[in-house]
Amino acid sequence: MDIEYPDILGEVTSARQRYEAGAVQYVGSFSREAVASGEATELVLLLQSVVDVPMDVTLKLSVPVRTGGLRSRPSQLKIGETETTVPIKPAEVGELRIPIQTSAETPSATYEIKLEITGTPKASANRIRAQQSKGRLGETILRDTVGLSLASTIGVGFTARPGNKLSFKFTVTGEEGNAQEIDLAPTFTSLWTLEDWDLQYRAGREVNERRAHIVPYLVPEAIYVPLLDEGRKRFADAEIVLRVGEAISLAKILTHTVSYFMRNADLQDGLLIPVYMQAYPHDLPTDNATWLVIEVGYSRIVRLAIALSFALVESALKRQPWLLDEQRALADFVVGNLESGHSLPVEFLYLPLLMGGALVTREVVMEGEDPQQSLQMLAQAKKERAQDFTGEAAETSELFDSLLARV
Repeated sequence: MDIEYPDILGEVTSARQRYEAGAVQYVGSFSREAVASGEATELVLLLQSVVDVPMDVTLKLSVPVRTGGLRSRPSQLKIGETETTVPIKPAEVGELRIPIQTSAETPSATYEIKLEITGTPKASANRIRAQQSKGRLGETILRDTVGLSLASTIGVGFTARPGNKLSFKFTVTGEEGNAQEIDLAPTFTSLWTLEDWDLQYRAGREVNERRAHIVPYLVPEAIYVPLLDEGRKRFADAEIVLRVGEAISLAKILTHTVSYFMRNADLQDGLLIPVYMQAYPHDLPTDNATWLVIEVGYSRIVRLAIALSFALVESALKRQPWLLDEQRALADFVVGNLESGHSLPVEFLYLPLLMGGALVTREVVMEGEDPQQSLQMLAQAKKERAQDFTGEAAETSELFDSLLARV
């Protein structure tokens, strides 16, 4: 391949294994694996072109007409079209949703939907995505990389197995749902096109050309105080006025996160390329690396810090208290509220950012700082937040206190 385009599937799904049928790589699942009678689900297919020309993705679905077993009954399942053709642009990646409607008379059972799929180029084509890749992320403490713009920039590794026939199962429970008719037409949403590649290529080239000038301005001594000040401002906009211990701990986990990704050129690309891509459409200057990463890239640093904090907490506890879906939802909520200025509950400052900050307190130490004193100020700040840790938040409070006692 003259040019290998980024793996976007790894950005939206944690599945390191996907399938390849003709000129398309794909991953599939149901939006809801269990529904009540009368409700609907969707077969969600993530489609990624591996060629540099337009193509048609043809899908054939087989929906069971009856339940299995000796007492077989009509399934009463509805689908818009059993055959669908989706036009895909060169190198495009997108999401196809195919609704499946049950009825009030659909028997409770597990139903198997069979899929046959192939991607057919419309002209002579060159391959532009690999069938397998190790990626450049390397060994990492991160348990989850979905949504972190790492798969799309440096790659996290995947394997595509040949296969044009798959089956997917969902269950109709014995409960009676809210029966409603829905639009059964499939919908396709584009997630990535060659226009995105133009930005990424430009960003990658600039980062590589200016790397020697960028790195010295992103060392802990250069970014700690600006991150501390920016944290105070951003969280104040979300109606959280940081106490001294909280501001220090937040600055520590954000500084630790930047340092984690500045360890080598591959990780630097993973941190920096999305920030530069964010700057270009707004014609923002890119010659001041410290300003660019902290001002333009603040949300990115927070999102990466949340993922890293969850990993640090899990490592300290030697267990995984949260599902990956919960971690992603929390990251979306925190970053979304910081960007919009909507009120953020204090619990989600501590979970997981200040938990992570506490765990790296003795690793990120500024000149003249006493880490023990910083921990004491954090403990005092948490004590003064007692009213914010009642009800369901009490569990977060107990976990934070136990982690703080370990440091």
